[in-house]
Amino acid sequence: MGARNVHFVGSFPAESTGDAMRAMLDGAGSRLRTLPTGETRRYEWYIQPIIDDLVAQGALEVKKSGTWLSSHERTIHRAARDVELTGDTMELGYLAEAEEALPIFRALRAERDLPELSLQIGMPTAFTLAFIAVGRCGVRKHRKAFQDASIRDIEAIRALADGDVVVQFEATAEMVLMATTQPLHRQVDAAVGLGRGIAEMAAATPPGTRIGVHLCLGSMNNKARTTLRDTRPLVALANSIARQWPSGRTLEFIHGPLAAGDIPPSVDPAFYAPLAGLDLPAGTRFYAGLVHESPTEAEQIETLRIVENALGRPVDGVASACGLGRRPRPIADALVARADFLTAAG
Repeated sequence: MGARNVHFVGSFPAESTGDAMRAMLDGAGSRLRTLPTGETRRYEWYIQPIIDDLVAQGALEVKKSGTWLSSHERTIHRAARDVELTGDTMELGYLAEAEEALPIFRALRAERDLPELSLQIGMPTAFTLAFIAVGRCGVRKHRKAFQDASIRDIEAIRALADGDVVVQFEATAEMVLMATTQPLHRQVDAAVGLGRGIAEMAAATPPGTRIGVHLCLGSMNNKARTTLRDTRPLVALANSIARQWPSGRTLEFIHGPLAAGDIPPSVDPAFYAPLAGLDLPAGTRFYAGLVHESPTEAEQIETLRIVENALGRPVDGVASACGLGRRPRPIADALVARADFLTAAG
């Protein structure tokens, strides 16, 4: 076939942004549409460094101490004493990440002669960031502040990058909530407004913003927060996002987790059968998050065949279920090579 792309979710275990970006390009350069920064400042702990920065800034303080050994045991925060949490009181760090990565990206793009390649900046949705930072009880009160801070960075990044950037919204709390409430996931989406919230965050970005959505089951310490019984919740959330997507903002892709942390993808066709109902707009790519180190190459090819039979067409790209930052470097490099191998599988 040879028409599939490779998608990297974002994090990569490297010493520097340049090292991470070169490693991903070396492994799959011609297959990439977007190149992440590698999120090297936060690749191992994902959101925790952002939250630690907010504590240092005086925006948040600890409400309940935890170990961060799992999402269940994480530290929960609250607005610092005498602080009204607003977007203006928080610096999330995405702009600084883009400022560092953009000149490296442009030099590498020119060096590799990949004029269509765009820089990818990943950021959790406001719902996910609020949920992890301040807990379930604080989401309703503080979600808008996290969104406003994110949108401010997106506006600045777009001005800096001049169209060379795709923002990836990372919907971990939303996807986990859908998975853990199956078979009531549709009702939960409607009641809580999970897909609507992601679409509303997109609508708050400047017109013309290019956005992808990474649906995520978590990978703290390479352990997923939950697993899917089948792909119904994934399809329902993806369709909900697409149905409510705002005009004037491009939904470049949706990435769906078909594996989970240290759990390889299912080999049961019934697990993937609901993918037949995936209904994305024309031009929106679907990236199958099935690349994993446990199965053999032959087993991965068979899983890809099952996924595409269920979908009724080739996937637009292959990816791991989450970022590679929670993997040792040799495994991350092997997964880069495996993703590239699968793009050409018959």
